[in-house]
Amino acid sequence: MEESISNLKINGHGSSTGGKYNSVTINGNGSISGDLECVYLRVNGQANVKGSVKAETAKINGNSSIKGDLRAEKVKVNGMVNIEGNLSVEEAETYGNANIGGDCNAEMFRVDGMFAVEGLLNAGELKLNLHGPSRAREIGGEKITVKKMGRFGLRGLKNFIWPHGHDKGLNADVIEGDDVYLENTHAKVVRGNNIELGPDCEIELVEYNESFKQDENAVVGTHRRI
Repeated sequence: MEESISNLKINGHGSSTGGKYNSVTINGNGSISGDLECVYLRVNGQANVKGSVKAETAKINGNSSIKGDLRAEKVKVNGMVNIEGNLSVEEAETYGNANIGGDCNAEMFRVDGMFAVEGLLNAGELKLNLHGPSRAREIGGEKITVKKMGRFGLRGLKNFIWPHGHDKGLNADVIEGDDVYLENTHAKVVRGNNIELGPDCEIELVEYNESFKQDENAVVGTHRRI
């Protein structure tokens, strides 16, 4: 006889020790004091998990922090998420601000807002529509697209214009991919098969295999075919 797995629901203010559940729903302010494993996680409000999270699907509307790692098939964030460990996911969409203290590994990683990855950001496809300063130590992927967006205008987020003189765009040591398009990016090395640099890029070294294009408002120290 199969053991039934219960659901966890927190409405208002509440807490749990963690554990294994079918679905976990937090409406309000919830605190989880240990590791959490579930099929479906939904947060409407604020959640603080003092361990790691494993889920098939995680949807966060509001503000959530995870002390450990987050592993999931699909993650969608509207607001802010802070993960002190690693993020491992098939597909991730963030509309707002995502901070990852370790590495991020995904098949698809999409950002509309801002992000920080302290380690390696690696994905099959990256679509980064940036509304503010963002960073990763190293970025790798098959297809990488980075665009500067003027303001927030989606998902109920507050309009935000980058202050003149404080626009640092995307900062990374190394960016490497098959097909790379960058805007407003500052990097030491960009390496790939086909590379196109849009406006406001500052790159120390570009290494390409097949093609290289550079906007007149992009600055490149050295570029070479390899």
